[in-house]
Amino acid sequence: MSRKLIASILILSFAFLELLAVRQEQLNTVHEMYKLHDLIDKGNEQIATLSIEIEFICSPSHIQEPVGYKEIVHATN
Repeated sequence: MSRKLIASILILSFAFLELLAVRQEQLNTVHEMYKLHDLIDKGNEQIATLSIEIEFICSPSHIQEPVGYKEIVHATN
């Protein structure tokens, strides 16, 4: 009886250790996913910032030269 009890305890202990190892792997995976999502969010923020800068630089009010500017430049040369 005691041999069966000891064997059962050892088997259950190994099973619980395996479950703990699986749980730790899950935690590690979630941590890696969090880090990747954080990097993605930072990249998206940079893209949004650059997009706003591009829109500002390409806006008609920024690109448009004053009327008669070319005539004045050619006249002075």
